[in-house]
Amino acid sequence: MDVPDHPIDSENQPQENRQRARRRFIHGVGVAVPAIMTVRSPSALAAQCFAPSAAASIALLHSRLDREHLDCLGRTPGFWKNAAKPDNPNHGYWITAGGEGVLFSTVFASGFPGKTLKNVLGLGGNQNYEALGRHLAAAYLNFKIGWVPATVLSLQDLIDMWNGRAGSYSPTAGVTWNAAQIVAYLLTTMPL
Repeated sequence: MDVPDHPIDSENQPQENRQRARRRFIHGVGVAVPAIMTVRSPSALAAQCFAPSAAASIALLHSRLDREHLDCLGRTPGFWKNAAKPDNPNHGYWITAGGEGVLFSTVFASGFPGKTLKNVLGLGGNQNYEALGRHLAAAYLNFKIGWVPATVLSLQDLIDMWNGRAGSYSPTAGVTWNAAQIVAYLLTTMPL
């Protein structure tokens, strides 16, 4: 419709159509993006973790693009040391993981005679065996509470790591790790 005082400007019509098309596109994307974003939204704090055999070789990690990447939400020895205190707000996790009164040697068959997991978590120093003991105790509790998938670390893996602490732990054929290397691996399962 042509109003005498307002003639139709044929040059502005294509621009208006483009702007209208952009608004429809943006509106459509605005609805679709949240739906796409919620398909898989892993925790920003989670770490992707791998079984010891996969972590032993960077080439192995990248050899299969279809390799399952699992999220680890494990906590550090410091977290568990504090959670063991009854007045700590995270004490419920300690109870749920079953850490109360458990001897280290009951879980790992040897080492730190008479010391509970709580005692081992409280050991000071960074000597290989003390550091490994703390990290294995934390890894055990992470495993028990389900913060590290059983396909990444099993109880037998943890026992084998303790038994191989002198440098004979073999995550895969031809590779051996000492206590410091085991601790470095365990830390990859403890991003929190």
